[in-house]
Amino acid sequence: MSEPVNKVKQTQQQVDDVTNTMHIAVGKMLDNQQKVSELTDKSENMKQGAQQFKKKTNEIKRLMWCRNIKLTLIIIAVVVLLLVVIIVPIVLKFT
Repeated sequence: MSEPVNKVKQTQQQVDDVTNTMHIAVGKMLDNQQKVSELTDKSENMKQGAQQFKKKTNEIKRLMWCRNIKLTLIIIAVVVLLLVVIIVPIVLKFT
């Protein structure tokens, strides 16, 4: 009669072990879900930051391009003006 009682106790111990293991596994799963949720939020924030960064860099790129064109036009105008100032008196002198 002792043997069936031992088997019941042994089976109950196995059930308790499995239950404990499942509790631990469920706890870890919930922790992992929380971490995934946090990572998803951080990822979304980074995505928004990257989009804002890209928008700003495009604005700055456009602004710098305009400034570069203006500077180039000013340099060309100064060179043309200098050439006119130098060449016109020479041409007028020889005509």
